[in-house]
Amino acid sequence: MRLPFVAFPAALCLMAPIAAQDKVDFQRQILPILERNCVECHAAAHTSSDGRLVKPKGGVMFDSKDGLLNGKKGKVVVARKPADSLLYLSISLPADDEDRMPPQKKGDPLPEAQQQLIKKWIEQGADFGPWKGKGDDDKRPDPKAGDGGGDKNKQPATGDRSKPQPKATLAAIRTSLQKGLNPVPAATLAAFAEGPFQVASIGDDSPLLRVSCHGHTDKVDDRAVASLSTIADHITELQLGRTSVGDAACSVLAQMSRLTALDLRQTQVGNQGAAALSACKQLRSLNLFGTRVGDYALAALAELPNLEAVYLWQTEVSAQAAVRLREALPGLRLVMTADLPEPMTEGTGQRRNRR
Repeated sequence: MRLPFVAFPAALCLMAPIAAQDKVDFQRQILPILERNCVECHAAAHTSSDGRLVKPKGGVMFDSKDGLLNGKKGKVVVARKPADSLLYLSISLPADDEDRMPPQKKGDPLPEAQQQLIKKWIEQGADFGPWKGKGDDDKRPDPKAGDGGGDKNKQPATGDRSKPQPKATLAAIRTSLQKGLNPVPAATLAAFAEGPFQVASIGDDSPLLRVSCHGHTDKVDDRAVASLSTIADHITELQLGRTSVGDAACSVLAQMSRLTALDLRQTQVGNQGAAALSACKQLRSLNLFGTRVGDYALAALAELPNLEAVYLWQTEVSAQAAVRLREALPGLRLVMTADLPEPMTEGTGQRRNRR
């Protein structure tokens, strides 16, 4: 009769590792799903590459622990209660429901397996592990931290990197970049008149240049990009999307110390070329949609301190690499779906008609 008494705790010991393995890991299993399907629309307010303030849709933020626990429309995640969690309710609605997330215009509903994984994570207590996401530590300063006195009037030390600084507007960034910069000589600009590039000031007689190749993408390759080296220090916006440029062109792009926006969509650029862009420390927006980049490139992009948005749809970048980049650059907007920015145009606020 003692056998059941002895066997029962032994069975529990055998089951314990299985239960531990069955626990859903938020950062490894749930966060990549949110990164791919939710964060592009539900990220904390940030400044886009054109200087606009972009706010999270519906006041719901998925890029921080605090945002996932609270939202303007109610509790986004309620531990152990999927039926009370807006996250699970919205992803499990019928495909034709207008409140279903992701919305129809963004793509298909999440696969059933992913829906059930999120449900299971919530049922298990919605454990985030060590992940906090963007800005959680900054919203609740501990008055007991530091000198222990809790002085509310104490100002943070200059250069304190523990708290994110407000992002400058695009206009302010350009004003800073053009200080001490002389305009490109007219003769130098004239050399581009007959080529595939449209070269123009960004406006207000600024020495900073916007370069595009609308209507001539078939004529732009690595050799053509090499011709831009004479004005490399003045280029702040460069549109090379749908051209034939590859990794060799990126050695020229790496010389552009004032480059803030770069469009390389659907080019032949791969890991080596994208890694070379780590020299462009002023880069804010980088479009790599449809390129050959992978995880190696993303590791190099972590060295860009001012990067605000990266477009990675239809690349070989893994969700895990995307998460690592977001951890290295808190607040970064990673777009891994079909929501892409409009190509840069020749005139501010104008769209070029295609024939």
